[in-house]
Amino acid sequence: MLTRLAHRLCALFTHSRERERNAFLASSTDLADLERRMRLLDDGGHPFHVHSSLMPRDWIA
Repeated sequence: MLTRLAHRLCALFTHSRERERNAFLASSTDLADLERRMRLLDDGGHPFHVHSSLMPRDWIA
């Protein structure tokens, strides 16, 4: 019984997140805006990422 309840709750949250995502994408103004929003969502929802292979300066001996 608890398993069915957990599956239903999971499905409910999944569908609401999909609706939010679809609404966000549907509100784009043109193709470039749509592509920018898709990249934003694919990258984890953050507007930018900092990728660096350098160690912080205080770690350099």
